[in-house]
Amino acid sequence: MPLANQDFVSPPEIIGVTTAFFNGQIELDPASSDTANSMVCANKYFTHDHNGLKQEWKAKNIYLYPPRDFLFLSEQPAETNIFFRKRRFVKSAQRVWLEECLRRYRKNEFDEGIVFLTSTEVALLVTQKLNIDMPICILNKRPELYIDMPGLPKLINTKCLGFILYFPCLLNPLKRIQEFNELYSDLGRVYF
Repeated sequence: MPLANQDFVSPPEIIGVTTAFFNGQIELDPASSDTANSMVCANKYFTHDHNGLKQEWKAKNIYLYPPRDFLFLSEQPAETNIFFRKRRFVKSAQRVWLEECLRRYRKNEFDEGIVFLTSTEVALLVTQKLNIDMPICILNKRPELYIDMPGLPKLINTKCLGFILYFPCLLNPLKRIQEFNELYSDLGRVYF
């Protein structure tokens, strides 16, 4: 699984709100690094070497900020649908990770999850194409990203927008969606 020459780490305010939303503990970050996890502080995380796309995501909750590169078909998880016609094309890593997150959510590998996306196409178009009808927060300002390297230097002049997608807990989902709305509305506009 190749990574971009420089990948990024989530903004501290998003990690802070997510940690509070998960009652003080992020259990799993499936697409992380040692440096990124120094900020996220997940109990368990998978690095580039572990390739979280090939690992089991058994956890109460997950926080996912997918890599921003592109993945060839050979680097993407195999399609499990019998009648699915494989289309041979390179996909954005954010799309691949989002598709994998949805698949694992449907398999109940995790109870609830937060996915932070910086690809407008993935957040707004791919979610419609894949019928991912989950609560989403559109950040009210461009996210302050950090470069995934020791010292976490701040990225200057980011052009991306930020989106937070919530895969709700199936136990009392209306209450959790309302809590998502209350907490994340400080960061942007929530739609559900």
